[in-house]
Amino acid sequence: MMESSIARFTWTIWPWMNWLVPAFVCLHGLFGNGGWESLVLIPASVVLVPGTALLGALPRFLLRRQGVRQVPLSIVPLLFLVWWGWFCVGAAMPGATDSAPLPSILNAMTGERLPSVIETALMFGGAAVAVASWLAILTIVLMRTPRPRTDDPAPERGQRAGVVVAWAAAFVIPAVLAASCVAGVQLQSSAVDADGDTAAVVEARDRATRDELDRQRYETTQRALSEVRTLIAPSDWTGAEARATSSRQCPWMTAATACYALDVRFVHEVSGPPDFSALARSLTSAGWETGEPVVDEWGATELEVRSPDGVAVTVRHSRVRTGEQFVNVSATSPSWWGASFEVVLQTSDTDPDVRYAASDYPAV
Repeated sequence: MMESSIARFTWTIWPWMNWLVPAFVCLHGLFGNGGWESLVLIPASVVLVPGTALLGALPRFLLRRQGVRQVPLSIVPLLFLVWWGWFCVGAAMPGATDSAPLPSILNAMTGERLPSVIETALMFGGAAVAVASWLAILTIVLMRTPRPRTDDPAPERGQRAGVVVAWAAAFVIPAVLAASCVAGVQLQSSAVDADGDTAAVVEARDRATRDELDRQRYETTQRALSEVRTLIAPSDWTGAEARATSSRQCPWMTAATACYALDVRFVHEVSGPPDFSALARSLTSAGWETGEPVVDEWGATELEVRSPDGVAVTVRHSRVRTGEQFVNVSATSPSWWGASFEVVLQTSDTDPDVRYAASDYPAV
């Protein structure tokens, strides 16, 4: 009978899954994507795996006390939700490192870039579904009326629909998981950076083309910052810095596809705070997006604005303990596909004491 096959099959594999599933979650890093989290999970597995296995066995133990010898159809779908949910946790967990995370097992299995938002949804969603399903199983078992001990319980009402749902839970859930990965790969491949380019287009460029684009992007970022600096002071800007940094604003960013942004900044010593309201009005009239000045917990005043080219600029006025006052201006460009360490800006050795005019900045 169909009911007997799925119910008895689930009953048979239940004890094994109680151990295999938590072991997979704790030891997933041994498959090649282990990061800092594996340094915690692997040693802790000697406690986590047996503890989780005992919790997973609790409903089965209660059912045996009730004389049950196959899983009730109302519980079968929930068991598969528990097992597939924890599988998603281990398979979608990226390896944490000091820099970019290592691709998850699902990322590696797809052979393509899998958006981190998909991995995060599968990891945390799988854990939530697994825990909720286990609680539902325990509740059903505790509220279940004990039956006389028998190896062939009478068919439950609506058993045909229950059998269909049970088999669907076993095979539809992984199909949905695969479909989400396929959809994620398609979303990633079509995602574009600030210039409207896909990652494939960027990777096809030669080194000289990328270097020239980086130079142009640097010039655009510095010109946007110079426009703000000119409104504050015409000269005596020091503390020039410029670097490429890994960006967290990448569209559908994954461990397999890095993106970067350019950060530039200057400092100016002042005798008093700038007129933030006048600064905002001038930039607004020039087509910039402006916010309202805010005072942080240290008493510094900040104004955040954005240029028509998408360069985000922060103007910060602060006072140090010695009584000196400074205006720090920093600009962050939009993000583009590529690794930050491949962007070479020959400005890292700039003398911070060199003074620049508002319209001037270190050349690359």
